Amino acid sequence: VAGFEDAVLVGLLIEKKLTEPLTEEDWGFLVLEGHVARIRAELGERANKDALVTAAARTIRNLRAAHGEPVLGKTEPARRMNPKEGHRRYALSRLLALEAAEDERVASFREAHLSDYPEGTLDWKGIGDWITERAQAEGPPTEFAPLALPAVAPRNSTPEGLRVEDPTPLSEAHIEDDVSSRIVSYGLPGGKWVQTVAVGAGGVLDELWHVSDHLVRRYGWKQDQATVFVLTGVTPYMPGIRLETVYESNCPAASRIKLVIDPFVPPQEVLSTYSRLRQRILAGRYRPLSEKHLRLAVFAAENKRGGTTWSQVMEMWNRQHEDEKYTKETVFARDCTVARKRLLSPRLNPDGLLEMVADEEKRAD
Repeated sequence: VAGFEDAVLVGLLIEKKLTEPLTEEDWGFLVLEGHVARIRAELGERANKDALVTAAARTIRNLRAAHGEPVLGKTEPARRMNPKEGHRRYALSRLLALEAAEDERVASFREAHLSDYPEGTLDWKGIGDWITERAQAEGPPTEFAPLALPAVAPRNSTPEGLRVEDPTPLSEAHIEDDVSSRIVSYGLPGGKWVQTVAVGAGGVLDELWHVSDHLVRRYGWKQDQATVFVLTGVTPYMPGIRLETVYESNCPAASRIKLVIDPFVPPQEVLSTYSRLRQRILAGRYRPLSEKHLRLAVFAAENKRGGTTWSQVMEMWNRQHEDEKYTKETVFARDCTVARKRLLSPRLNPDGLLEMVADEEKRAD
């Protein structure tokens, strides 16, 4: 009991210094990095305790900044999570980080580019300058576009990438109109959002992108987490539910909420999370369309074409729906138009989507 009370007191002290509640991810990271144990050991020594609490609060601000999250904002207290589930996620996060540190690609990158730094990694606050210096030294970023390869063209995999032997000049090759860049994303202590830089092919940053992408695919980390880990060794936290959203401004009805869920998360936790997110997205009270109005939207879209008038469409509707006839063309046109608009352009809060991503990642449960 005393140990639990000490942990609660430590959490309250750090929250007071932050001026906002700790989240699941915050608390887990503090446990992993030893801040909680150090503060508990100094609870009776005011000067030492205050310095350690300040350091812990600064670490949390940097953690949130490194993940592209706003430093301020309302969140749920971390200790609301089931303690056993919380311990599992913290242990899993640490084990995966230790395993990733032994990964051949990570070890090779650090040996080649970070061996001159203490412990073979960068200090967190120095990664911005390190990346910027290399981006400037490596020159303009490379643009990539899909290239159609002849079926008979010999090809070989090399450490530098795929090598194709084909006499077709590049000017005559079929290249898709889908140009993109490789983007390294990372967090900076004291910053507010994820930082990004486009990289040139074959450079150190391109190699960093490949290593980070490998870790993203292997462990399910976000790329900014993977980049920070490769350069600094900071442990990425594995949340139970990670939120991803897609907002389509041209067609709001195609917007989607994606929950990436740890299979060990209890069903009620998933339901609670989705319910909370849905309330944030929907602007105002949501009233579903009736079956009649859904049919009206489709009927009008199928028949109101070319020079067809609303009067003619209404007559077609009345012939097929004797129990739902309209007598006024203006009322029929209004109902059809409103039904279509409500179906294709529901009232969503796009700002809420972005805020929600940040809040839920900080909640990390």
